[in-house]
Formats: sequence, C-alpha cells, structure tokens
Amino acid sequence: SRGGPPYPCNKRRPGSGCAARDGMDRQHAVLGTSESCVAAYPGDWAVALLAFDARLDLLGPGGPRTIPLSALHREPGDTPQHEHTLADGELIVRIRVPVSATARGSAFHKVRDRESFAFALASAAVAVRLGRRGTVQDCRIALGGLATRPWRAHEAEQTLLGEELTERSALLAGEAALAGARPGTHNGFKVALGIRTVADALRAAGRRAAS
Repeated sequence: SRGGPPYPCNKRRPGSGCAARDGMDRQHAVLGTSESCVAAYPGDWAVALLAFDARLDLLGPGGPRTIPLSALHREPGDTPQHEHTLADGELIVRIRVPVSATARGSAFHKVRDRESFAFALASAAVAVRLGRRGTVQDCRIALGGLATRPWRAHEAEQTLLGEELTERSALLAGEAALAGARPGTHNGFKVALGIRTVADALRAAGRRAAS
C-alpha cells in the first residue's frame, strides 16, 4: 500500500501470504485458484491462441524445442511465483497456429467494467464448425479473466458436439465451462458473467459459421 508496507503477495514475495483471499477479490480468478493465489490471468492474446491449439517454438541454452501453448502457463498451486514453464534463458521464437476450418466461425467476447479498462472481468475465445444439419461438428472454448491462466474448457466443448447450437445449448456449455468455479467473497458474480459471456460468444460464432 502507498506509504506503508506492501500487501502480502505470494507471487511477488513467496511465503508472504495472499491479501486477496480474505480481502477485496472482485477482479480475481474463480478457476484454477489455490490457497496461495487467486490472481486472474489478465491477457487476451494467449486465450485466443489457446482456443486454436497454438504451438510455441522455443530456443534456449539446451537447444530448440516445441511445446503446445497449453503447456506454457502454470496454475499457481503452492508456488505462484512460477508462472510459466520456460527454462532459464529460454525464449519464444515462433508461434504456430494450425490452419483450421473451424476458425471461420469464431468470436472473441470481452467484458470489462469500462471500455477504457484493459483487463477483462470475463472473456471467451470460441469457434464452432457446423455440419449440414446445423449440428456442431467441432467446438473450441477458451476463457480469460476468470482463471489463473488461459483456460481451455474441454468439457464444455464436449457438451456441444453433435448438438444444435441454440440459446439453451450455448448456456449449458457456459455452465459446463464454469462448473469448477470457486468464487471468493466479492467475485461470485463472475460465475454468471462467465456463463453468459461464453454463451453470447458461441451464438455469435454460430452465426458466422452458418453464413
């Protein structure tokens, strides 16, 4: 705090505690949290890349290697100061995004307190591919602002496969995406907000896929 001792934060000072757990946690995560950390991942770009199975080419002292983007970010667990899996001296030198027909029906929805704010309270990067009868043949759902890392909602994707994309099925997918949420004192609203954000993004993606 300004003019006084810093707030406890296990990311900045491991072992100092987490002020947000018993304090003002309105902006913080409801998925992937631990007793040590509830900080939400603030970015957008990685969320969209995660939805499309991006891979990262890395280069470091040990030579080159390639990993899926899903393997880059860590959940906090007991060591929230370790946010990624890069080795010392290792750099991301290339990002590869596979060509996908599903990307034609994609959408990114981001909800903020104000338009001028950078960070999302909730965001969803989604894509759907529809079959001839309008049923979902492929689906991608990734979340931002709701979890401690970019969050792929695989179980929510499975709920839509073979189904028609309707308002009800989109909401059910949103509910599946937030099924494991553990809200704190002040951020319980993020669960309903996340469900609605996923559902709205899915319907927008469905309209594009059908056009």
